[in-house]
Amino acid sequence: MGWGQPLRPGTFENAWILELLDHCPGFYTKRMFGGLATYLHDRQMLLLVEPTRTGRWKWHGVLICTDHERQRAILEEFPQLAPHDVLKKWLYLDSRHEEFEPVMESIARAIARNDPRFGIYGRPTKPHST
Repeated sequence: MGWGQPLRPGTFENAWILELLDHCPGFYTKRMFGGLATYLHDRQMLLLVEPTRTGRWKWHGVLICTDHERQRAILEEFPQLAPHDVLKKWLYLDSRHEEFEPVMESIARAIARNDPRFGIYGRPTKPHST
């Protein structure tokens, strides 16, 4: 994997998706909200999620990072996705969806090609005053 927090075997059921991206320069992962965020091309692209032990949420699938303006273009190609019920600007695909694997493989390949519909830039950090 990339230079972010390494995956432990069996950590995320859907970690196979990351194998389609980990050969790309700049790829890394980082824990986020109990899930595993994926970064590539200087953008956060995906968030793998599974139910939390605390029961905070029961999501099991992948959040696809995007914004409202690019959702329509993504949904036209991938109608299996839907806006997430909490993070509405991101799209979601439940791992129980019958087309989960082929859809996520296609999305991962688009992300690897740097498809501009996918990903969000982090907030700029404020410079430290000296």
